[in-house]
This record gives sequence, C-alpha cells and structure tokens, in this order.
Amino acid sequence: MKLSFNYLSKHVDLEGISVKEVADKLTFSGAEVEGIEHLACGSNLVIGEIKSCIPHPDSDHLHILNVYEGEKYGTHQIVCGAKNARVGLKVIVARDGAKLKEVEIKPSTIRGVFSDGMCCSLLELGVDSKYLSKYQIEGIEELPLDAKVGEEDVLGYLGLDDVILDVSILPNRPDLYSLSSLCLEVGCLFSRKVTLDKFDDVKEIDNSFQIASSTSSCPIFYGGIARGVEVSSSPSWLVSLLRSEGIRSINNVVDIGNLVMLLTGQPINMYDLDKLNGDKLEVKDDFEGDFLAMDGNTYKLEKGDLVVSSNNKVDCLAGIMTSSECEVTSSSKNIVVEAAYFSSSSIRHTSSRIGLASDSSLRFCKGISKSKQKEAINACLYYLSSLCKASKISSLSPFGNIKTKEDEISMPISYIDNRLGTSFGKSLIIKTLERDYFKLKEEKNGILTFLVPLHRLDIDDKVDLSEEVIRILGYENVKSILPNSSLTLGGLTPSQAKIRSLRRYLSSNGLNEVLTYTLIGKKDLNKFNFLHDEDPYILSNPMSQDRMIVRKGLSFSLLEVLTYNASRQNKDLGVFEISDIDTPFYQGKHLCIALTGLKLNRGYLENRPYDFFDGKGYFEGIADYLSILPTRISYSSFISEKEELHPGKSAYIKIDNKIVGVIGELHPLSLKEFGLKNAVLVELDLKSLLDIKTSQPKAAIPSKYPFITRDLAFICSKDMTMDKIKKEVGKCSSLIKNVEPFDIYEGLNLLPHTKSMAIRITLLDQNKTLTDEEANNVMAKVMDALNKLHCEIRK
Repeated sequence: MKLSFNYLSKHVDLEGISVKEVADKLTFSGAEVEGIEHLACGSNLVIGEIKSCIPHPDSDHLHILNVYEGEKYGTHQIVCGAKNARVGLKVIVARDGAKLKEVEIKPSTIRGVFSDGMCCSLLELGVDSKYLSKYQIEGIEELPLDAKVGEEDVLGYLGLDDVILDVSILPNRPDLYSLSSLCLEVGCLFSRKVTLDKFDDVKEIDNSFQIASSTSSCPIFYGGIARGVEVSSSPSWLVSLLRSEGIRSINNVVDIGNLVMLLTGQPINMYDLDKLNGDKLEVKDDFEGDFLAMDGNTYKLEKGDLVVSSNNKVDCLAGIMTSSECEVTSSSKNIVVEAAYFSSSSIRHTSSRIGLASDSSLRFCKGISKSKQKEAINACLYYLSSLCKASKISSLSPFGNIKTKEDEISMPISYIDNRLGTSFGKSLIIKTLERDYFKLKEEKNGILTFLVPLHRLDIDDKVDLSEEVIRILGYENVKSILPNSSLTLGGLTPSQAKIRSLRRYLSSNGLNEVLTYTLIGKKDLNKFNFLHDEDPYILSNPMSQDRMIVRKGLSFSLLEVLTYNASRQNKDLGVFEISDIDTPFYQGKHLCIALTGLKLNRGYLENRPYDFFDGKGYFEGIADYLSILPTRISYSSFISEKEELHPGKSAYIKIDNKIVGVIGELHPLSLKEFGLKNAVLVELDLKSLLDIKTSQPKAAIPSKYPFITRDLAFICSKDMTMDKIKKEVGKCSSLIKNVEPFDIYEGLNLLPHTKSMAIRITLLDQNKTLTDEEANNVMAKVMDALNKLHCEIRK
C-alpha cells in the first residue's frame, strides 16, 4: 500500500514530524514501511515561456530557443531537441546547477551553439513512465497556459513534491488497505488530531432499479445511480493522488472508483446503466458457463463463483472484474455503482482457480469491514456529481444492512498489566485505548468494557487489547527477564526411532526415498485406495483443482513417480515413502513401496523383472525388523471390482487377523494407463504396525543335535493356500520347526480344479538326536492332517 505524505499531512496534524519518524513509528507498531521514495526530484527549477524557436543551423532535429524565466532570471538561450517545442509554450526549465534524477545541468555548447539550461520532460524529473503518455515521454512537458512564469516551486505546482511511503500491510491488519485507516493509525501513534472527509447520505431513492442477493456469500449489497455524467479527464489533484498511490489516471469516472476504494478500503464497481439487461442487479453463485471480462479474456465459471447479473446475464465476476459488455466507456451517460460485502473465501477461491486478480479481489480476500458499503456509495455519488457533473444522483434500496453496532470486549482492570508484565495502571491503559479509538462503555466491579471501532477487523478478544496497548506505548516497556527453565533430555519417541530405522533399512536395501504431494485432485480421489474407504478432507479454498483433496493413501502418488521416471529413461527402480495420512476417522502414517522394471542382482549381468515376491520380501523384512513373529502374519486374497491390482498376484496382509496392508502386481490395464511394463505395490498402515506389541528378540543357543528334513508331495484343491498348510502341519508336533514349499504344479495329468504341491518339513529335538522311528511318527501325523484337508498324498 502506497501512502502519500502530502495526503497524510492534509488529514493528520503532523507539524514537527518528519517522514522518517512516521515511517519508523508505523514499522515498530506493526505496519512495515519497506521504502521511502520521492515522486519526482529536481533542484533549481523554474517555469519558463518559449519566446522564440528557430532550427539549429547544424542539425535536422535541434532547435534554438529563447526562454523567458521571469523577472528574476530573465531570458536564456537553450538548445532543445523536443519535437513539440514551439513559441508560447510554458515549460519546465532546469537552470545552471540544477540536479535532476540522473544528471546535473551546466552551460554547454551543442554543435557550436551555446545552451544555458534544459527544458525538461516529467520523465527527466524522475516520474515513472507508466504514469506518462507516449506524447509526454517523447517531448518536453507542456504546462497549462495559466502557469505562472518565474514560479520556482515547480514540483509543488505540478503536485510532484510528494514523498511516498511503501507500507507492507500484514495479514492481521486488512483495515490498513484504506487511506482513512492509515490516517487514523498515524494519528493514534502520534496522538495527533485526524480530520477525514465526510460524505452526506443521498436522500433520494430510485425505486425504478433494484439490487438483491440470492446467496449467503453476499449478505450486504448497496448501490446508487448517477445520470447524465460527463466522462472526461480528471482534475490535477486527483491525478496526483492516484499517481502517488501507484495508479495511472484513466478518466474521471474510473478514477473516482479507484479513489473511493483507496479512501474507504471498500471496492466498488460501476456499470453502464444503458448496457444492462434489465432493471435489477442480483448476486448469484449458481452460474456455469463462459464469462468475457473487460480485459478481453474469456473465463470458465463454475457453480460457487459469485457473479453480479441482470436478468440472468453475467455483468460482473463479483469482486474481481466487470464484463466487457457493460463496462463504463467514454460514451457512457448513466452509471450504476454498487458496493457489497462478499465472502473472502469465495473471492479467493475463484480468483485463484481462474488465475485472475485485481486490487478489488485483493481487498476482499484479505477481508473488508461490514460497515463501509454505505459510505463508499455516498462518496462515489458525491464525486460523480462534483467531478462528472451528473445531472441527478440517487441511492438504491439496499439489500441487507451494514454493521453499525460496535463489538464489546470486557476484561479485569489488572489483566493487561498481568499479561504484559508491565505497570501501566488503569488510567494510562484507558487513555491509550481511547487514543486508539476504543470507547470505554462502562467500568463495573473491577471489569472494564470497551467498544471496538467498526474498522478494526483484527480485534476479537481481550488479548488483542493488550497487544494494542503495548504496540502503541512501545515494546521497550516490557521488562527483559529471562524465564526460569529446567534442562530436559531430548530424544526421539520409540515410534520416531523405529521410523528413522525403517528409512535406513529400506535405503540400505536398494530403495530410494521420495516425497510426494499430500494434496490430490478430485479425479484421482478413488484411485488405488486400499485401506481407507471413508470420505476425505476437502479444502474449501484450494490453490488449484489438482491440489484440493487430502489423499487417503500413497500408492497412486508413487505410481506417478514411477511413470515420471520411466518416461525419462529411468525404468529400473524401487522407491518408498513414509507419510502422514489424515481422514475424518484416521490419523497416522503409511509406508508405501513401489517397484518397476528389473531387479539388478549383479547389474545387467544378472537381473529379472520385479514381481509379487519382491514386494512380499520387503514386507517380511520390515516385519522382522519390527520384531513381528512370522506366526502372526497371514495373507488373504485381494478382492476388488476395480482393475488396479492383478487378481491372481495380489493379497491383503494381516497381522493377528487384522488387515494392515496390501501387496500386489499392477493389473495389465493399470500398467497401460501408467505407461509401465511391470510394477509392484506394497502399502502398509505403519501406525498399526508400530502399535503392535512385540517382545524383545531372545538369544538362543544353536542346537548341538542334527535336524532332519522330509519332503512330502500331495494333490489338493486350487483354492488351498500355503498359509493354511503351514498352520495345520505345524500343529502336528513341537518337533516341526519349519515348513516351506519347493514346488507347485498345475496342468497336464491333473484335474482342472486341483494342483500339486511339494513341501519340505524340518524336524529338530533340542535335547537329543531324532531317530527315524520318531520322524516317521511325526510324518504319519502330518499325512493324517493333510488327509483331513482333502489332500491326496503322492507316492
């Protein structure tokens, strides 16, 4: 926000106070002044009049001028190259010794002709080119005919003797996006009198035109009409004020809109009444379709975007930009003005989604007062009448009512001193808050009740009052006392330590850790969500449609990583991610592993494609690392209507019969979608894994007796799982230490619904050497158990 020191001095008594003092005070009170700059610069200037102009004898573009500079300085000869130099023109003359922005003027000889001074353009005085026309940039500045020759305060005459403070408005003070509030702030900080412009209510109401709102996102809507306006250039004082605020003058109507917004902080919008599609403006949020804005671009609007419409035709993207079809032009005669309170989240969402922002949308996004709409309309109609010579001005019946009642905040008398550690006392605290425009409503039973100024959007509670007191009186009043603190021993929690160890374990086993976005788009919401089926968190104001939903799993994000790498010729890799997952019913961490391409055992000399068992191996390694016994782990078929994982090469992972993860190879259709030749996913509910109670690993002395292995082959149903075989065989005897498959066959010489399996059983007695008879007895029990499972022993 730019702040003109001239404007500030006009409305605040700043006698004896310098620009630097104002900047320092604002900065230390919470409104940071990032820079101080002059609108223009130049010394030893004077207004002159060209008395003669003849061509230079040795140049095709230079002129020799005789310029009268008043009685004090007389007439001087100046060589000038401006095309617009001519007799009778009033000009800015930089005399001998004048210091401009980039040059110091001295008498010189130009192509054999003496030149004593320089006729200047505003650009040469340091005025930014964005405020100047092409004609002004290419020539010397043409002053009005009534300019007084010999006037030495040239910058003051032009309104360029101003100093601009570049104020960075912090998020907690959106009220300071208005010049009025900045004046009040400076007046408060220096305890000086503030005089602001007041605008009378427009008594006449035009009932032939209506304004309304059909959405809760616009509870307040005020308006007015100015008829018979004359669109022309703005007066010099308005041009200078806008220039000091970094805004280029367009015409008097547009400039009035910008002026009122700067004064009040309330954005307003103007429409050409004769171009509207009816006699009613209504705010809606259910429009869908294209919108042609006054910048010439077409934007796609969706439900939820606020629009101002007349007879279902969109005239304005509310709070952002007017339609090109009803904008005010130089031929406009009758104008409708409106000022509304729009929901900041709605404006921010729309502005961000379509990538269109404006000064108005900035203020709506930051937050505006609900008390300024009527004042803004009154100010706008006043200036349209005085500057645009409107033949008739009238207000419109408002929709909703502005806020007129101040909020109340109560606190004990001692609260502020106790919180700040100060000893200001009741009298000084009351005086300071009243200086900050708070009103003391009452003092009763040791409780002070204050009324909050309507323009202060940041004051909600008594803690805010304490902050107001200390920022005004100065933070140096807070005593610097070191707090008492005891030393504590820092460290990781057991879960944090396990997660750190897991990261090291996975990295040491050839996987690369990645970090992906927590937010995904709506189109990806239900893809590869294996462990959570509840609704997710949806951002009410996302930065983009592709980042609006908090994901429920990691698999989809890691598949995008694989695709990104594969498309860049990095086709053989394994990655993992450990990340938080948050839903309304779950808060915890997930671990996901994604593999694609070849597993390189000895580089490309020995390799094979990643498959289901590689993923299973990583999981079992993790389980072992977390001391989870294999006997607690089981697998079940992964069943899903979605064609995401291969139905015959995927499984749920269970621990103590509770699903904690999923593992599987990608379905061929998913491989095609992601552009991969093969891929394996493992996604685990890491929170559940870490919550599992495990015992510390126990050391055991290796048996000094030999073990015995026996192989057994049998035919069973295709649905029979190895997990079930292991459990039933393991129950037969405590001598059975391990059961592992070494062959599975399906095909010729077997019935269609059967398969052949071969297992190797390891037997061991820790106290003696097993005999063949003991081993045979155990095997007999194993065969009986397999028979009960309808398995046919092969001989």
